[in-house]
Amino acid sequence: ECPLCLLRHSKDRFPEIMTCHHRSCVDCLRQYLRIEISESRVNISCPECSERFNPHDIRLILNDDILMEKYEEFMLRRWLVADPDCRWCPAPDCGYAVIAFGCASCPKLTCGREGCGTEFCYHCKQIWHPNQTCDAARQERAQSLRLRTIRSSSISYSQESGAAADDIKPCPRCAAYIIKMNDGSCNHMTCAVCGCEFCWLCMKEISDLHYLSPSGCTFWGKKPWSRKKKILWQLGTLVGAPVGIALIAGIAIPAMIIGIPVYVGRKVKCATTPDMLLGLPSALYDLSNTMFSWLSSPAL
Repeated sequence: ECPLCLLRHSKDRFPEIMTCHHRSCVDCLRQYLRIEISESRVNISCPECSERFNPHDIRLILNDDILMEKYEEFMLRRWLVADPDCRWCPAPDCGYAVIAFGCASCPKLTCGREGCGTEFCYHCKQIWHPNQTCDAARQERAQSLRLRTIRSSSISYSQESGAAADDIKPCPRCAAYIIKMNDGSCNHMTCAVCGCEFCWLCMKEISDLHYLSPSGCTFWGKKPWSRKKKILWQLGTLVGAPVGIALIAGIAIPAMIIGIPVYVGRKVKCATTPDMLLGLPSALYDLSNTMFSWLSSPAL
């Protein structure tokens, strides 16, 4: 019985997977892989556990050359995005990557794809803007275009549902456009193309502690904190942390001073016999005489 469709099939309908022992029928796995690849996911895990599929297994299960080419393209794109010197041509439907070394001082790049030749900027990754800074060119583009030209899926969404400009933002790492309803839901986003984790409010790559820091960004909500609220939070942290540490130390240190001797005394009392207890005073007396003789010797 297949655990996904709950139908019974012959044994040969259950392909073996290299990475785990779970088995599902080939029809369910094929449909599952098609959905994952169509959503630009390349780290595809087993539907029953977290083990990732081997690309060889994906090719055998899919048996679709066109979809496999798309999967390999997504894998290559994710690998290139991790390269800090990789720049993607901003021309529509180009998708050509340029690996640029030492271009910070001379930022003008030219797409090497045949028939394209688009010139773009190394720093802002947009169309080349002579006699303009990146910030000035970015402001000019924002004023002239409220919604950037994006790929067909995002275009149809924005045209049919009337998505606002705040609902479409580029990934801070690979600049792939991402759509999110600005309804105050979770602001921790993950790019399906490059796997970048970023905050929807400040559009910066983040860690798990981002929403606990005084950045002003909240896990849920439409807007970050105001400047006044952030300053109050930072002042509260600066004042409250020393007070909290002093309070904990004021409780812990006396407890240790009183508790450790009591605990050790109980352990010694439990471990000693009555004969040993009777011999303790004389032993302590002999030890004190020895220490006094050693300290009063002429050699010292």
